[in-house]
Amino acid sequence: MPKHCILILMLALTGASCTFTRKVQTGMQAYEVKQFSVATSLFAKEYEASRSQQDKATIAYYTGASYMEMNNPAAAEGWYFKAHQDGYGPESMMGYAEALKQQEKYKEAIQAYQDLLKSSPDNAQYRSNITLCRQAIDWSINKNPAYQISQAPFNSSASDYSPAPIGPGQVVFTSDRNAGEDKSTYLWTGRAFSDLFVSKAGGLDIAPFDPAINSESNDGTVAFSPDGNTLVFTRCFAGSEYNAWCKLMISQKRGNEWTEPEVMPFVIEKSNYGQPAFAANGSTLFFTSDLPDGEGGHDLYFSQSDGAGGWTQPVNLGPIINTMGNEEYPTVYKDTLYFSSDRLPGLGGLDIFKTYLDNRGQWVPPINLRSPINSGSDDFGFVVDTFTPAPEGIVMQGYFTTSRGGASRNDDIYAFSVKGKPTSTTSADSIPPVVEEKKIEYQLYLSLRVMEPIFEVPDDPNSKRIGKKPLPNGPIIISDGLTDQRFVTDELGQFLIKLDFGKKYTFTAKYRDHLAVTYELNTDEVEKNPEKPIRTITQILELDPIFKNKEIILENIFYDYDQWAIRDDAKPSLDKLAIIMKNNPALRIQLSSHTDCRGTDEYNLDLSQKRAQAAVDYLKSVGIPEKRLVAQGFGESNPAVNCVCEQCTEAQHQANRRTTFKVID
Repeated sequence: MPKHCILILMLALTGASCTFTRKVQTGMQAYEVKQFSVATSLFAKEYEASRSQQDKATIAYYTGASYMEMNNPAAAEGWYFKAHQDGYGPESMMGYAEALKQQEKYKEAIQAYQDLLKSSPDNAQYRSNITLCRQAIDWSINKNPAYQISQAPFNSSASDYSPAPIGPGQVVFTSDRNAGEDKSTYLWTGRAFSDLFVSKAGGLDIAPFDPAINSESNDGTVAFSPDGNTLVFTRCFAGSEYNAWCKLMISQKRGNEWTEPEVMPFVIEKSNYGQPAFAANGSTLFFTSDLPDGEGGHDLYFSQSDGAGGWTQPVNLGPIINTMGNEEYPTVYKDTLYFSSDRLPGLGGLDIFKTYLDNRGQWVPPINLRSPINSGSDDFGFVVDTFTPAPEGIVMQGYFTTSRGGASRNDDIYAFSVKGKPTSTTSADSIPPVVEEKKIEYQLYLSLRVMEPIFEVPDDPNSKRIGKKPLPNGPIIISDGLTDQRFVTDELGQFLIKLDFGKKYTFTAKYRDHLAVTYELNTDEVEKNPEKPIRTITQILELDPIFKNKEIILENIFYDYDQWAIRDDAKPSLDKLAIIMKNNPALRIQLSSHTDCRGTDEYNLDLSQKRAQAAVDYLKSVGIPEKRLVAQGFGESNPAVNCVCEQCTEAQHQANRRTTFKVID
């Protein structure tokens, strides 16, 4: 979980304003209102005073959780282990393993996950984390030699992050050092509120940024338009006016001064926005948000300027980039989008990824930049410096932020450079491929997400689907033609597995009171790219809830006038139903047919029965046993649209001529 200040506030959500005002007397009270620096002090005293092992376990666990929120996994490690020894449960060992991973103690983390597997051998999350730790060990050893990194000269003992170059040797960045606009203490971290600073002369001259921008709230993560006349930044309000939500603010340059910042026009209440980045055209703005239409956590979005001060409604970048985790800190260089994510696979915490649009306008699967850019800590805010002349032999240079190193684990800004000769590549950052003498070892992973649809009317399966949500802790049956293995998704409905090439896999997702879904993958058909030897395929399995005894309309089931034979254009819908039946062998359904009001009651009843039976016969022909099927014609007795027959429109008649199915067993 990222711990830097602006993002911390974005995670706080409702009730965050209590962080600044509420007095606390116990460690748990401090934890609940996100005063983590206060909580650790109170918890330590309470732990020593407690005589109950159960209470000690709880106190130790939440002390560890508080330190993790403050980005101090070294301190969290010991407290999580205390909680485990005191009998808190598997959550304490999970916290312990995560704290180890963020310190790059991957071997110790593997042992912790293996200990967890002893009591829960089917847990997919534990197995996935073992796989990821082993991969992290490999990436830590086999670093990308193209990158060279070093600490930037303008770091302090405080948190410094999110650099934005604005000229040769000039960088605007965010910091919670005490020289900012506001000197009060933020009780989450125990440090000052964040402001924007500017570094000049290669870090020798550092001063607060414009006073029109810095405020008494948390300000940071700024983006400048290509012409330098517009800036957008994040402000997390510390007062009750905005209920402590984080907003995107915009300001225009007038001469040498910046205008009073205003909230971006597309911002809505009760959602967080932050970390803006302009595309090269200056009219497209990328940012992160927790808007309700997202994939989960924080997602990346973009909005476009209309050239007259207006901006379009945010558009989600989609499931290729966004995951159930957090996607944050976008930046753009030429046609390449860089961002940070705690998605899988990664080294721990936030990792930096890159992607670009292919010739079809689709985002390619994101590529992990690996070590030395990424580490077990949070790594984010990757930005290319196009202002400062690069030395000979350097094709790209810039900055990124990391929380690695040092006991404080505060964020620091690092400089990076990329050695090589400029080349023409599909992605425009022109980073030369890593040439290795050893044989390329291809690795393939599948990341499954099991979800269910959200209906506009919750109990109406025929209403509009308005989104989806995860199905946690559900079984996944994996078959490779020889063996079947059973795993369980994690709390977010996710599952990660390493696959072998040369096999045909079948993945079946099941969940109580839902229709099972199957996904097939032939790994022989997966392209092997030497420049991207490690590939992760992302697949969403959407499981429909079972609505017993509720009719579900089968779309595109049409019949010729006065006929009941199944037309060719109706077969795809019935084929889909057949797949559902095969994936759910215990399912028994009733196929129903309805007519419009034209014709006699007796005629319509007979015609509808023949049409329902025709649908049943078709399903029998593709392998569905007759005992699982019931045909029922209703004639005109149950219209979907009530209208006077002589006055019904053709569209109303068509709506009433329908075929449906319902689960009866």
